[in-house]
Amino acid sequence: MIQEHHLALLARPYGLVSEDLEFLRSSQNDVYLGRRGGEKVILRVSKGRHRTHADVEAELAWVEFLAERGMNVCRPVLTLDGETCISSFLDGDSHVVTCFEHAPGRKITPEDISPPIYEKLGEVLAQLHTHTLALPVDHPAQGRAHWHESRFLHEDMAALQGSLSPQFCAGVANLIHELKALPVNPKTYGLIHADACLGNCFLDGDKLWIFDFDNSEKGHFAQDFATILYDSVYCRMLNKFADAGLNDRMAPLWAGLWRGYSRTGPLKEIDPLQLRRFFLLREAMIHTHYHRTLDVPALDDSFKAGLEVMRKNVENQEHQVDFSTFTTA
Repeated sequence: MIQEHHLALLARPYGLVSEDLEFLRSSQNDVYLGRRGGEKVILRVSKGRHRTHADVEAELAWVEFLAERGMNVCRPVLTLDGETCISSFLDGDSHVVTCFEHAPGRKITPEDISPPIYEKLGEVLAQLHTHTLALPVDHPAQGRAHWHESRFLHEDMAALQGSLSPQFCAGVANLIHELKALPVNPKTYGLIHADACLGNCFLDGDKLWIFDFDNSEKGHFAQDFATILYDSVYCRMLNKFADAGLNDRMAPLWAGLWRGYSRTGPLKEIDPLQLRRFFLLREAMIHTHYHRTLDVPALDDSFKAGLEVMRKNVENQEHQVDFSTFTTA
């Protein structure tokens, strides 16, 4: 969490008072709930994390581009002086602060986990990819980095050299090498969400809102599917460890996702091998994230065992998921 006196300084340009802010979470950023003009807003503070002011400006430009085209995204809220975001150095750390509208509706609950909600997510992803292809080459949003330049794959891993095995790091390097060799098709490559999952969505009646574009980057559209398959299908269906019925439980949710996407989405098929590699890269990033944010030695034995499975998957370039199950036919 941000220190109280620092939070007061960072919130003031948005007309927010630190005492009225409710802390929500701290992961890649520190996130707070507040109110401005009687409306809920989200204050996000990026402390360090190798995210520059220009990176954030590009993110916000893309969110605004999507909102102007009718997507259900949370627009940035300007400072009282009309700025989209502010930067500040406090105690030697860089802070980039943004504020967003609060999504209407509610969080996705376990009771929502069925093919229809994934079909809605597929429809949202189809809209996002379609609008990405319409983004002008000189648009400010194009300032976002390419997927292989991600802080997760470089700065985070470099900072954890003593915690990650050499074999794990070699596995990640091999995945990047193989995926960088893929041809870049301008019809299926562009700005992607890169963290699209039900955890970054709200359900408002029959409408699905998507937010948290902090990790957005230029990449293959298949990457968004790999993220969803990992975060919102595999992890939702996993009973601590993979079992014989895992793929069967995952299949209907994937089918709903692809059904929603395929009606209007520009990506017509996904190569299972490409999906597997991006899926493993996602697992590597989550594994690294856990080592960065958690006190691993203090974790319970079950969690540690799960981390070991993740490590071995990346090192061996194999996985318990049968990717041939997740066809796009």
